[in-house]
Amino acid sequence: MAQVANTYSSYDLVGAREDLQDKIYMISPTETPYQSNIGTTSVKAKKHEWQTDALAAAAQNKQVEGDEFAYAAPTPTVRVGNFTQIARKSFLVSGTAEAIDKAGRKSEIAYQLAKVGKELKRDIEKDLLSNTASVAGDDSTARVSAGLPAWLESNDSRGSGGADGGWNSGTGVVDAATDGTQRAFTETLLKDVHQLAYTAGGDPTILMVGPFNKRAFSAFTGIADLRRDAPAKGQATIVGAADFYIGDYGNLAVVTNRFQRERDAFLIDPEYVKVGWLRRMKHVEPAITGDAKKHVLICEYTQVVSNEAAHGVVADLTTS
Repeated sequence: MAQVANTYSSYDLVGAREDLQDKIYMISPTETPYQSNIGTTSVKAKKHEWQTDALAAAAQNKQVEGDEFAYAAPTPTVRVGNFTQIARKSFLVSGTAEAIDKAGRKSEIAYQLAKVGKELKRDIEKDLLSNTASVAGDDSTARVSAGLPAWLESNDSRGSGGADGGWNSGTGVVDAATDGTQRAFTETLLKDVHQLAYTAGGDPTILMVGPFNKRAFSAFTGIADLRRDAPAKGQATIVGAADFYIGDYGNLAVVTNRFQRERDAFLIDPEYVKVGWLRRMKHVEPAITGDAKKHVLICEYTQVVSNEAAHGVVADLTTS
């Protein structure tokens, strides 16, 4: 069929109003499960330090009646530390951009401030879980807070060629771990590290993994079949995920984290790790130098791994 001659159609019309929804849709994830599951503390200097100690190994203790006392030399504590890291996000909004009528938000400044706040929190989550060594910094080098994978050296399982990082008493920094050959995540690897943590005195309660290895975990056979009662007559449910692990050395809640390295599976005791804040997140407005307003969201923090032997890591896992 053809259009009737001289029809005035929408293609000829001048002045049609736009149809723009008054919403902005964004699905970028904002959950930061590591920060949400551990505590916080205040720090007072750009290098925050603490001490760790351990009891002597248990041994037979039997003495002769009337024997003279013998005195063992005490073992000193270990002094460790981490550096604060400055993180920030900034943006600039012109006076006109703030004043005009906009779809999806009234204030461009308020919208951008909320957006960069979420971005900054995601950046911190990624850095806390990255295999980064600590850096003292100087006038031209940024300070770096060592990430969790760099700290863990007591209770770990690594692929071929992998090596521990950890606290270096000689240099006063935390060294990054050396990545090894990747291998599949198995229940045996998890049990081995869980046993190491338990033997050391740790009590991890969280297993934190990336999305790929959450699927690998859900495929663990365990000692029982996965079953669930049908919710209603004529309906059936496929159980394709597991969110809790009942192990020989305690129970682990399984948490998926989009921002950690896929190759790491962490066993975490939340009591022994914190985010230490020197400067909590703050909105700063630098001086105006033109027809625009400057905005900076800034903070300074460090990771306080109170005792790395409370945690564990199954490292060098396959990621695809």
